[in-house]
Amino acid sequence: MGEIKAGAVDDFLSRPDSAVRCVLIFGNDTGLVSERAADFAAGVLGETADSLSHVRLDSNEIAADSQRLADEAYAVPMFGGTRCISIRVQGTGSIVAPLESLLQTPPQDSYVVVAAGELRKTAPLRKLFAGAANAVAIGCYADNAAALDRIIDQETAEAGLTIASEARTALKALIGGDRMASRAEVAKLCLYATGTGEITTDDVRAVVGDASAFAIDEAVDAAALGDASAFSRLYRRLLAAGTADFVIIGAALRHFDMLHRARARIDSGVAPDRALPPQLFFRRRPLVTRQVRHWSLPRTERALGILNRAVVDSRLRNAISADVIGQALLSIAVIATSGRRRTT
Repeated sequence: MGEIKAGAVDDFLSRPDSAVRCVLIFGNDTGLVSERAADFAAGVLGETADSLSHVRLDSNEIAADSQRLADEAYAVPMFGGTRCISIRVQGTGSIVAPLESLLQTPPQDSYVVVAAGELRKTAPLRKLFAGAANAVAIGCYADNAAALDRIIDQETAEAGLTIASEARTALKALIGGDRMASRAEVAKLCLYATGTGEITTDDVRAVVGDASAFAIDEAVDAAALGDASAFSRLYRRLLAAGTADFVIIGAALRHFDMLHRARARIDSGVAPDRALPPQLFFRRRPLVTRQVRHWSLPRTERALGILNRAVVDSRLRNAISADVIGQALLSIAVIATSGRRRTT
């Protein structure tokens, strides 16, 4: 059957095809990989399955004993029903050969689901499943806006809550890199807001993700707007609160990369307010709109060069990494000030 497109994955997992006995679930969103592998196992086993019907292996066990997978997959269930063999890929041992044999003669009473990390299209394991007529491969990547909305709607509905539009926008800007982590953050938010009826932006700021996320944004905005004194104050406060300097410069790199892409869109004729990503927190939009007006492509590229150099230098000079990163961002604040003078 090959690889399933993103829009058809949920439908496949909710109604497993009995002709497809082997499934590969892979991708850089490890939480989503785990969640989908668990959903598939639950779907094929059913609610009444006993604990012995679900066998969990890792790839190292199979690589060390090539017969192990066949023994488990072809075993007849002691109490009838269906078995599921869940395999977690880890280590360097290859399991392609045992799986290839299994696909040539699929089991009748068992399903096999393989959970792996990121795999290139040329990876043997991915090629095996994508090319088999009786197997499927499912890629798992960071959730898009629609997927995040579904998670938020599911969790808030179960908690008997609604969420304000502005709070939803703020929440989506803070989650999405990992499905399980996103769901956990939304569940935590719902627990915090229990009894209030509606989740507000203040609730999101108080609970979700890294508590320093908003403070980091403030510091990066201060540097990008040329406010060196405000940046210095905010940066010292972040470090004093225990925020790692590499987290701050990582946020700065992502921010200036976003400014670079937005500026390119503006230069191609897109209005500044429409050039910014839609998930940008609404309270930051006016500040970032000001920034993107003043940061030309060459100056943004210069800032990215300074930040990238600071990342390298901070690793080489680990003892003073906070100073290296702080100085780089102060240099960017100076560039922002000079650029603002030229455009006024």
